[in-house]
Amino acid sequence: MSSIQKIQRQSGRRYKAVLKSGSRVLKTKTFTKEALAKQWLKRLQMDAEAMDALGLKGARMTLNELVVAYKAQYQGCDASIKGKLAHWCAALGEHYLVDITTQRVREHLAQYKEGAALRPNGSRNKDSLKLINTGKARKPATVNRMRSALSALFKYANQQGWVNQNPVRNIPALPENNKRIRYLSQEELTRLLTAAKASEWNKLYLLILMAICTGARKSEMLNLKWEDINFERREALVRKTKNGEPRVLTLPPPVIKALTPYRGIGLIFPSPNKPFQPIEFKKAWFIVLKKATLSYPVAHEKHLRFHDLRHTAASYLVMNGATLYETGEVLGHKCLETTKRYAHLNTDHKRRLTDRVFGEIDETGLVQLEI
Repeated sequence: MSSIQKIQRQSGRRYKAVLKSGSRVLKTKTFTKEALAKQWLKRLQMDAEAMDALGLKGARMTLNELVVAYKAQYQGCDASIKGKLAHWCAALGEHYLVDITTQRVREHLAQYKEGAALRPNGSRNKDSLKLINTGKARKPATVNRMRSALSALFKYANQQGWVNQNPVRNIPALPENNKRIRYLSQEELTRLLTAAKASEWNKLYLLILMAICTGARKSEMLNLKWEDINFERREALVRKTKNGEPRVLTLPPPVIKALTPYRGIGLIFPSPNKPFQPIEFKKAWFIVLKKATLSYPVAHEKHLRFHDLRHTAASYLVMNGATLYETGEVLGHKCLETTKRYAHLNTDHKRRLTDRVFGEIDETGLVQLEI
């Protein structure tokens, strides 16, 4: 049963609307006019979905509290997730989950899109990571990843029975330009591996070789421990992946040969100062790129990111006859659509198809059909 309480203040009379379910107070709001309080109560009481939501835990759980619970169970290896969650805490952290509407999220994402892109300054291993304003507009992919982080929070809350809807669901993702596929030519790959062998960090060659031969993500390799390597079966167990599900990397003989001299315990690629944390090798990477004459400005089409070694692995697989399904299996893609970006690199299957169907077309335009 709901009620309206009259409150006398120095500034005048106020009307406090109290929405109840039995003896439990679900929500309150104060108005300057009694008619407004009655309208608010009537609107909520007529909205069955809103009433259901107010009866859930999310009616009294803030986004900050949800983030704490989500982080406690998170098993993925996305190094950027902490920053994304911190962003949403700063933006909507004090709001109750039921008060975070689709419109509010849409407006914030639009505002976020207009802001300038940020980049980290220093090691991601540091507790206090500073961000530098790049002065460049945020890309659609950046906005979509921020959108996905909030959606994942509400999906988790829904699974726990704390809310009954996801305010992000009806906000479409922005179109992304995923055409950029930078991969190394054979000659570039030779130069890179040669330069890596001479790196001051003695394991950079191993890391690059492993990336090329397995297509693994940087975070997947950096979190590998020696106990995850099966030298007999030439396999590596990746316990933390981007999607949270473990997967197995197959290790070709050159990778096993490069791994063997370092065989030990703990992380394969530990930080020299904090052996329980992965190494930050950005400086060593840039030095090697320069020595291999592969250092280009960020905007240049030949600019090489470490992640492009994963594209190189995929491209070499496809160009050597691997099907898209097989390539996706190696890369750990959950969806074939993700792998289709490499389809243009191998047109042999299309050539065989068109040759079979149109290979004997005559001057009249007739196609010899096989019946």
